[in-house]
Amino acid sequence: MGFTMIEMLVASAIFLTVISITTATFLINIRTQRYLLASINGTENISYALEVMGREIRMGKNFFSPSDDSLSFLNTKNQAIIYRLNNEQIERSIAGQPFRSLTSPDVRVINLRFLIRGDKRDDGEQVRVIVLLKIASYAGIRQLETNLETTLSSRQPET
Repeated sequence: MGFTMIEMLVASAIFLTVISITTATFLINIRTQRYLLASINGTENISYALEVMGREIRMGKNFFSPSDDSLSFLNTKNQAIIYRLNNEQIERSIAGQPFRSLTSPDVRVINLRFLIRGDKRDDGEQVRVIVLLKIASYAGIRQLETNLETTLSSRQPET
């Protein structure tokens, strides 16, 4: 008992259709995974930078923002801390030491702004530093952008 040419063509067509659908689904899943990993990498990296900044800002005093993308203050050891945006990276300097990057080269910081509220003497407000960020990470050639905003309150009274 043999197969006819028509049966072979029908079986081949069904097989090719199933393989095509499976391959397309697999490729879509790989692309989606790449986008998710890039997004997670960017978010985790910025979370680390915000955690480091938050810890120091909460215990800082004498806040000053010479420009929108930089912040200066004194930490608990009265060392000058400076955060700034430079070459799409968040950098930190402690006590006049060279700046070191807090963010990975895989993540571009497109925009960084520091807004200081409650820093006027005798205004009765607690000092708050509002951090506005726009970051970009890459999944292949596609750029994923994320906007973040957080408010950090200093625990130190302004004197």
